[in-house]
Amino acid sequence: MKVKWYNPSFTYARRPFSIIIYVVKVLLVQPPIEDFYDTPIRTYPLALLYLATKIQPIADISILDFRTNRKPKVLRHHPFRELEHYYREGTSTPLSFFARYYRFGCDYNEMKNEMRRRTPDVVAVSSLFTTYSLEALEVAQCAKEVSPEIVTVMGGTHPTLFPEHVLKSPYVDYVIRGEGETPFFRLVAALEQGGAACAGEIEGVCSKSGPDLHISGIHVENNIDLIPDRKLVNPGDYRIGKKNYTFFLTSRGCPFHCAFCGRPPVPYRRRSLKSIEQEISQCLDANIQAVDFEDDMLTLDPGYFRQVLKLFHGTGLTLSAMNGIYAGGMDAATLDDMFAAGFRRLNFSLVDASQSVTEKQGRPCGPDFLSLLPFLESSPFLTEVHFIIGLPDQRPEDVINTIIFLMGKRVLLGPSLFYLAPNSTIFSQIVGDAWEPNIKSMRSSAMVPANSDLPRKSLYTFIKLVRFINLVKNVIDQGDGIETLNDLINNQRFTRISWSHEIIRVLLTEKRLVYYDGEHGNFLPEPHDPELLKLFFQRAKGTAIRGFKTMNTLAID
Repeated sequence: MKVKWYNPSFTYARRPFSIIIYVVKVLLVQPPIEDFYDTPIRTYPLALLYLATKIQPIADISILDFRTNRKPKVLRHHPFRELEHYYREGTSTPLSFFARYYRFGCDYNEMKNEMRRRTPDVVAVSSLFTTYSLEALEVAQCAKEVSPEIVTVMGGTHPTLFPEHVLKSPYVDYVIRGEGETPFFRLVAALEQGGAACAGEIEGVCSKSGPDLHISGIHVENNIDLIPDRKLVNPGDYRIGKKNYTFFLTSRGCPFHCAFCGRPPVPYRRRSLKSIEQEISQCLDANIQAVDFEDDMLTLDPGYFRQVLKLFHGTGLTLSAMNGIYAGGMDAATLDDMFAAGFRRLNFSLVDASQSVTEKQGRPCGPDFLSLLPFLESSPFLTEVHFIIGLPDQRPEDVINTIIFLMGKRVLLGPSLFYLAPNSTIFSQIVGDAWEPNIKSMRSSAMVPANSDLPRKSLYTFIKLVRFINLVKNVIDQGDGIETLNDLINNQRFTRISWSHEIIRVLLTEKRLVYYDGEHGNFLPEPHDPELLKLFFQRAKGTAIRGFKTMNTLAID
């Protein structure tokens, strides 16, 4: 362990002396990920900040983000060969999707060199998603290769759900299950005092002795008013647009059990308003200009939420909630308060416009959102509505109806391809215990069909269709005076680029998807379901598409 020397000004028996305190040097790590895309405005390491703040009094702490603000590296070889037909380089289309597979963050040697330079005693790694858990394990491997004496700890959703899987790695010494502030504090304190042997007795800490594993229950924090010390990271490293941003929690947990959600079972709890007020002040002191709420259920208690909003009045902070806002119990007065507090864009989670689909998923609040729509359309908010494509029991007609419904509203469409989330009811029914061979496929970009009525080709078709609808909304907002969908063919946005014009023309007149192959100078078919496109245009005939930022519309003829 590292040594800190303290030389107090007092003397004992007229002889000055020094106190030697052994302090653990802890490195908290956000690992890189590998995927077809990343969301740079979703990488703020709030969970690591909570841990760091809790153990600051007993440890030498630093946070190392191996993912953010690093140039992505193209990986020519990846585990998704079956997607090469869909994701291709060298294609030109106004409806672009993914093309390359990347590593977002440091490579192995960079991580190893950085840890060697910092000489930690403990390396604690955040492992949030099962599908990225192998990248997290790489960090632990790096640490053990730097020095076998480094104690490695893994925490997050994946270790909470699958502690045995993580502990079986030769590179992991301990696993934290559930909310980690108190278990990690007690573990570090035990290591500092040489009591690693009794670490297995700490609630929320899983350990191993040879082949024997000790698996603890899931820890839930009694006090969630701890304020994370944001000075431990550089605020300029995390930006939304030109603003320094931070994640923020006003509550923890969720009382619902949606069939598609894999959140660990922790109860819903609210923070004290006093602690929230103090944290807002500290955010302003830390040069934060934007706040994104990460609560699972930010608006569950409308009265409490409105009290929280009042604390943000006059701060000048831009507010958002990209996790999606629960519409249950909300009303126009609450939305007015949200605007006054600093919200300008809203993200609602609809799942599906069909009540029967949402009821099968155990998802409440569909009718509540629909009742808010007239107000939202007339308000200054920019609203994005997220829905899921590919749910079990969801029919192609259900997805088409959702798209048609939303395209006629002043909202942006936010499609989410369904994926099997570990610990969810659907995951247990379809995958069960045989999940490990498919660990890389538990992500939306893998487009894994969980519904025989919606094969991968249909999923891809729907994504392209939604991108087209959002493109049309953007054209409508430009105020070019187009009145019908077929007028797009002659719109200057497309006519000035010949290949773009042809792609739009083929979609609207032939109901097919093509892309332009610039290398060979010809048009090639996209993998898609033409019958699905025809069905959409048949059902949408006579309806309207409304802009995202304006109330302007055009007709589908």
